[in-house]
Amino acid sequence: QLDVTIENVQGSSGINAEYGRGRVDECYCRISDVDTIHNQSFPLLANLVTRSYFRYYKVNLGKQCVLWADIGKCTRSTCALKTCKKNEVPEGLSDHKNASTQPTCEEEREMSKLNREISDAGKETLKIMEEHHSQNIDFCVKEDEESEEAEFYDLLQNPERYTGYSGEEAHRIWRSIYQENCFKPQMGSSFLELSHKSLNFMCKEKRVYFRAVSGLHASISIHLAAKYPLEDFFGQKWGMNLAEFSRRFLPEATDGEGPHWLKNLYFVYLLEMRAITKALPLWRATEFYTGDVIEDARTKEGVVETVEKLLQCPDTFDEAELFKGPAADEILSDFLIHFRNISSIMDCVTCDKCRLWGKIQIRGLGTALKILFSPGDVTELELERGEIVTIFNAFNQLSHSLFYVQEFRRDMEVTTPNLKQPSSNLFSGFGGGEL
Repeated sequence: QLDVTIENVQGSSGINAEYGRGRVDECYCRISDVDTIHNQSFPLLANLVTRSYFRYYKVNLGKQCVLWADIGKCTRSTCALKTCKKNEVPEGLSDHKNASTQPTCEEEREMSKLNREISDAGKETLKIMEEHHSQNIDFCVKEDEESEEAEFYDLLQNPERYTGYSGEEAHRIWRSIYQENCFKPQMGSSFLELSHKSLNFMCKEKRVYFRAVSGLHASISIHLAAKYPLEDFFGQKWGMNLAEFSRRFLPEATDGEGPHWLKNLYFVYLLEMRAITKALPLWRATEFYTGDVIEDARTKEGVVETVEKLLQCPDTFDEAELFKGPAADEILSDFLIHFRNISSIMDCVTCDKCRLWGKIQIRGLGTALKILFSPGDVTELELERGEIVTIFNAFNQLSHSLFYVQEFRRDMEVTTPNLKQPSSNLFSGFGGGEL
């Protein structure tokens, strides 16, 4: 059980002076400033998402993959999810359409069937272009929460952690995201591979897009390493695996990119923080309805308290710097198309638990982008309950990732005597100045 007391978090930073001088790219604050506000807000946020309003998420995980017909299925027990019966969900959130078709909350749901249809990309592009000037810009494909196939999932009973989902099926997901749905840096007539150095050949909007996706990817990888199946005298348990974290982020294991992926984690954390704090007037007007008057009031109090604490971070992300000039609409259109494609790719993840948390975190990031870039006053935005649930849960996942990074760093300092040598210093990329 993770101890999220303020005393424990504030005592776990373990960040040296060089690390603290690093600046978060595309933002105006130092990593040390982010660590400070994170350590203060982390317990509030971690407790907030245990509230009934944020704990239960309704989603259709049976949507067909429109990209590939041969997506297969994952049969590992670690990939399976526990669905909820109707009486396990707060009355205000549930109705007859939300009830699970399964007899108990302990049974594994069936894997989804394969799809052999191809999406009409042209029609989707036209639809996106028509929505550019609407009051609400949706960065994700719509979730059919009212379909008969949609079910409630208790997120506390289905945490994001290592599932063993790997190999070609998992690699194909990330290849489709990075190779087909990320902007490519271009110099002259040749395209460069995506790396922290090649980002210098991209405009700010495209850099922001890549850093957000990369930071989210880093967060997912950190959760897998932090909640890893370990064996001890008493049997299997879930714990932190320093070797797995090192494999995913050490410079020598990632062609020097690992530290920059961690910096991108800080970036997407600040981006979502900016969206959540910008929407404070909207949260003040939201009921957070579950049917329990006392619970709903406490949830709103928790939201306001958490967001007001986050507002103490002076400089986060400035969305006003993006999508300006004569090409703004064209760049925004490309931005939307690529991100919506990623939200569709989540339906091709064959591990149910990975698909659930992939959908939550992509939709949460998409909701943050919707808050930041939709025209008009933020109080005029129309957010579905699913969008509110996902943005706070997605931000909580990022917040936990920062906590785990601090823990891994402390473990690395203890177990690696030569940590300060440049070739072994995972956190050397967090030094002062620009990349």
